[in-house]
Amino acid sequence: MRFYYLKGYTYNELKNLIKNILTKDNSNLNENFFDYRVDQVFNWIYKKYEENIDNFSNLSKNFREFLKNSFKMNSLEIYDIKFSKYNDSIKFLFKTEDNEYIESVLMKHPDRYTVCLSTQVGCNVRCVFCASGINGVKRNLELSEIIDQFFLIQKFIYLKENKRVSNIVYMGMGEPLFNYENLIKSLEIFTHDKAFNISNRNITVSTSGVVDKIYSLADEKFKVKLAISLHSPFEHKRQKLIPLAKKYTIQQILKAVEYYFLKTKKRITIEYILLKGITDTPEDAKELVNLLKNYNFKVFINLIPYNSIGEVYLDSILLEQSDMESINRFYEYVKKYFEVNVRWSLGRDINAACGQLRRNILNTRVN
Repeated sequence: MRFYYLKGYTYNELKNLIKNILTKDNSNLNENFFDYRVDQVFNWIYKKYEENIDNFSNLSKNFREFLKNSFKMNSLEIYDIKFSKYNDSIKFLFKTEDNEYIESVLMKHPDRYTVCLSTQVGCNVRCVFCASGINGVKRNLELSEIIDQFFLIQKFIYLKENKRVSNIVYMGMGEPLFNYENLIKSLEIFTHDKAFNISNRNITVSTSGVVDKIYSLADEKFKVKLAISLHSPFEHKRQKLIPLAKKYTIQQILKAVEYYFLKTKKRITIEYILLKGITDTPEDAKELVNLLKNYNFKVFINLIPYNSIGEVYLDSILLEQSDMESINRFYEYVKKYFEVNVRWSLGRDINAACGQLRRNILNTRVN
């Protein structure tokens, strides 16, 4: 018998799948199946974080047996957890059913809790400053695996601190727009009022610049925030930092971003890494400002001091975080023209900061 993952389907997909299975099996449950049964299933999973189908007490015993015989609950298991000594972040290592490993991060801010989700096992964008692409990409994550990251983290922190996660950023391992179908379906579940009911304005999708999918995302019903990993205003330099940049030019990306802003009216975040002597010079700052002035969208710039991933070189230059003088100089210049912030990443002490997530197998695991 084939098993399905309960968290691997949107509301309508799950409703139709259950009906189809019951009809195919000529089950006497079929005539008693109503749409509100899916409401109840969603409520147990996404509102009460219940993983044991036997505890779905308002469903009949026969229907619970049907669910147990047809569906699996979790597609991931928590393999290891690391807590930052600063109590501002928790990194989760998940193991998949096919023995792959992915990482996700819970970030604690004074006014909100945010989960950083992965969308691929590894990454094929292979930015030189990011650990996620070191071993390339193995595969896209299934929908259930994207949902389970959030579900298991949310349940963990709810039981530990009685807190609910309000924000999602697709900034973990992988390029979200290369897993487009499951990205969109995950947005359907995260924002559904019978599931997690997270506001569109609290969700950010980050991309290295997959132009055709930026246009597609703009035309979806989900008006989520968009973040662009720009990292250099110079085409030749960006292509060295981000190999994918050879496929999409900066102009192509920013024209797509203009369209996204036109359709959604959502401010665009520009992500810009500060690498000592590579991207942090006065020339870089001036060119960044001149570039963004040419496009018609509201912008917010995140300056991200580099988080080390080991001994990595670009054109014989060791990748290092910019010094404070260079960071402040860059910030002060850009601030004259755009809203800008220096984003000091949480979780650096547990390799959970921006650019540090990777496919990884640890020797320890949680009990």
